[in-house]
Amino acid sequence: MDVIQATRKFVETIHADDQTGHDIAHIERVVRLVERLMENEPVDRTGLLLAAYLHDVEDHKLGRPKGLVKQHLASLDITEERASFVEALIDEVSFSKGMTPTTRESEILQDADRLDAIGAIGIARTFQFAGSRGTPLDLSEDSAIQHFQDKLLKLALMMHTAKAKQLAMSRHAFMQQFLEQFHEEWDGVDI
Repeated sequence: MDVIQATRKFVETIHADDQTGHDIAHIERVVRLVERLMENEPVDRTGLLLAAYLHDVEDHKLGRPKGLVKQHLASLDITEERASFVEALIDEVSFSKGMTPTTRESEILQDADRLDAIGAIGIARTFQFAGSRGTPLDLSEDSAIQHFQDKLLKLALMMHTAKAKQLAMSRHAFMQQFLEQFHEEWDGVDI
């Protein structure tokens, strides 16, 4: 079996019961974005696709044990060098770690994951994650709405690739429009 197909099957199993917005649908959207962003780029396509599929397997928010990625990569017919490269790409994706990408592949993967965190899908995922954690729907500092200020509204300006920057602008504008409407309704201004 091809290493990409084997990894997709592995990830389908890992994310099968996810209710946080980090499900297989998120993974597939990130993979499609990676494919789009890496067009005409001189990158390690296989390594980048493996990292795109595996990037949320050990995400600290999801509470999975460490070592799952390394174990899966060891089961594939790839070099140790590529396996290490994939792990390095995954390590540089997270917003909360504040990592600056060190390779073009890392920039592409970070852009793809962040694009799926903004726009209409990003709004839906924010509330899905908040609901899965019992986060309040209000204007407090630990609310789902505050997450827009803390992270999501910053992402458009943090994109690395030209295509991601272009896609991010419309998604960012949509989130701003949503937040305006949300606050109008919350405050009763639209009545």
